[in-house]
Amino acid sequence: MALQLRLLAAGTVLGGWLGVAAAPAGAQEIKARTGSTVTVGGRVQVQYEASSARDSVSSFSVRRVWVTIDGRVSDRVGGRVQFNADGATVLDAYLELAHSPALKIQVGQFKRAMSHFWLAVNADLPMIERDARVTGVNHCPGVGGVCSFGQLTGALGLDTYEPGILATGRLGGGSLGYRVTLTNGEGMASDVNTAKSASGRLSFFPAEGTRLSAYLALDETLGSRGQTMRVPAYGAELEIGSWRNGPHLLVNGLTGRNWEVDDVATFTAFQLMALWYRPLESQSLAGVEPMLRFSWASTERPGLVPYYRGGGDGSDANFRDVTGTVITPGFMVYFAGRNGVAVNLDLYRSGEVREWSLKLQAFAFF
Repeated sequence: MALQLRLLAAGTVLGGWLGVAAAPAGAQEIKARTGSTVTVGGRVQVQYEASSARDSVSSFSVRRVWVTIDGRVSDRVGGRVQFNADGATVLDAYLELAHSPALKIQVGQFKRAMSHFWLAVNADLPMIERDARVTGVNHCPGVGGVCSFGQLTGALGLDTYEPGILATGRLGGGSLGYRVTLTNGEGMASDVNTAKSASGRLSFFPAEGTRLSAYLALDETLGSRGQTMRVPAYGAELEIGSWRNGPHLLVNGLTGRNWEVDDVATFTAFQLMALWYRPLESQSLAGVEPMLRFSWASTERPGLVPYYRGGGDGSDANFRDVTGTVITPGFMVYFAGRNGVAVNLDLYRSGEVREWSLKLQAFAFF
């Protein structure tokens, strides 16, 4: 069955790649029970990666085979189930209650994400891997991989799928927005204690196409002595422009506790992503979108604090401060709707470490 899914995924993507689809792919709406509707859609992404890291091999892989089912009972009641068909993993699964634009509540499992960078649909991103991964590189203390904004936020659980409750809305005539979550704090795994993780984001919209946000998280995790700890992280985000509509800038800054290394280790991360979507008057191409990402991140040792416990990536008492930089030039070509091909080159540098990863990904949405 897994092989059949992979073959189906590859065929679907290659069809989109070659521009076989004559019209933008769209989800299928299905009538279900009286007064309710069900919309079914899917996405398949096939990826090729070549890395400079020692002993790594270039390879093709099925990056995503996702099925999304959205249901509406009324204007105020709906829900979503989204799962990875390739691995039979449930991602989104929630009931949504929309009282008004000022208050929407989701109960279930959803993407916790504080930063909008992680909330953006991967169909809108010409960036192939948000964590800037380079196969064969396990360099960032505690969280492994490369030291980047996306690697730290993802591996520390700040931008992952978790069960819990979410509240979001727009206030003040739309000039203010908020997003608050209360979750288990263990990702999609079962909780290990009665404490809960909280995160919140407050956004200000000073003008059309401009957003300034501040966010805060208080994660619960087990410390080195088995006690429950409250682990803080806080940051800010600036967004100018919108997806697939001319120039677009997204800037993030974040700092907090790298609890994967130690009870007191800290991290700092910064990222700038610039995009420019240009529509094309062509029967075969819908548009092209060049992009550039600059990501800088570090894990620091507090002054005069001994390190007595290793991290999840095998770091030990000899842990040193590590700083890394990733620069990613790339572009995406859109054939129809969200269907297209993206190319990224992730260039990683940290001290004497110099590695790169070339990625090619074909997107198909239906």
